[in-house]
Amino acid sequence: MDHRRRRPEKRLRITTPPPAAGIALPDDLLFMEVLVRLPAKCLLRFKSVCRSWCVGMADAGFIRRQRNFSRASPPSMLLIGRKSATEDEEEPSGDITFYRLRLGETPGKSKVKAQLLLEKACPLEAATSVMHCDGLVSIVTATDQVFVCNPATNELVALPLGSPNVENTKFPSGAIGFDRWRNQYVVARYFYRRRCYDDESGGKLDYDIGHEIFTLGGESWELTADPPHAIGGTRPVYTGDAFYWACDEDEHPRPSSLLRFSLRHRTFGLVPCPPKFGYHTALDHLAELDGKLCYVNNGASLTTFDVWQLADDDGTGGPAHWSLRCRIDPGDDDECFGSYGFLPLWATGDRMLAMVSDETLYWCDEKSQGVEEAVDLEEALDLEEGNYVRHVVPYRESLVSIRNCTVQGHHS
Repeated sequence: MDHRRRRPEKRLRITTPPPAAGIALPDDLLFMEVLVRLPAKCLLRFKSVCRSWCVGMADAGFIRRQRNFSRASPPSMLLIGRKSATEDEEEPSGDITFYRLRLGETPGKSKVKAQLLLEKACPLEAATSVMHCDGLVSIVTATDQVFVCNPATNELVALPLGSPNVENTKFPSGAIGFDRWRNQYVVARYFYRRRCYDDESGGKLDYDIGHEIFTLGGESWELTADPPHAIGGTRPVYTGDAFYWACDEDEHPRPSSLLRFSLRHRTFGLVPCPPKFGYHTALDHLAELDGKLCYVNNGASLTTFDVWQLADDDGTGGPAHWSLRCRIDPGDDDECFGSYGFLPLWATGDRMLAMVSDETLYWCDEKSQGVEEAVDLEEALDLEEGNYVRHVVPYRESLVSIRNCTVQGHHS
């Protein structure tokens, strides 16, 4: 019998591997595929992580890609509120507030309160005109002063004073857009060198009008060719290739065309209004839906609105092809519907969001012609008591700098 001690069998030692080290993403993947999809508020906070992140997020390529992602997303609504003058106040409030309103994807009245994005002290006159492009908001005043604001970055810039406008009663109007041929953001405004009514010619409008543009990041306004007609105070429209202005209905004979300012050629052209129409400031509006110019006017009744859409306009002066996009008819339930204006803001599928009488947002069904209240603006804005001027524009946030315009250098 073998009494020798057996050596114990060696057991396989199983060791738990150390936790895997974090896999570092290449900077180009991290910035251009991950960070670029985050909200602007997060990106601004992440700039303080380290110097390389701050530099990367200030890069023109990053800003351009973030802007393009934002363009491809459904917009929120930007509500701009400002307290106007009362009988006890000679001047309106100098504060301007920017609110964001996110609407649900389904129709119906929204109970969501607007989110305050920015409140700034801004010396504004009673009359202002507001327009939006790629997160930048232009605010044109009756004092020849134009402001541009990026609510996402808290940047508010007063542009140099433009050419003097001699109108006695001013309805300021200006446009902002992206010139993809020069990779520049530009602001445009018109001004009158002379505007009066000639008694000797039966009270006809006598005028001399000019037009100028300001390139963001530049130093001064640049005169363009003069408009071929007088321009009224209606808000203009930017469609990607051009600015569209409405002619002044006081001109005699009343023009039956709209003015088209080509961003590529920096020249004016004429686009006929839809058949049988001459622009009427009190009743008609211009709008942009799906990148197309739209013309809104009353239909069969004062509460019925026809939305005409212009086919692709290349600015060559060829025939204008208008088609009736839809007709909106709320029925007999509201005899005052749209009595103070009907302005389409955005379209998705067969639905259109419109601001009605500067007070309420409605979802409009382009097929059934029906309407459904979406947002009461007075309820949505958490404002103190008082008389407020409200503007609403579709809004897509961006990191574009007003002073530096860091998207330059590459095509859109």
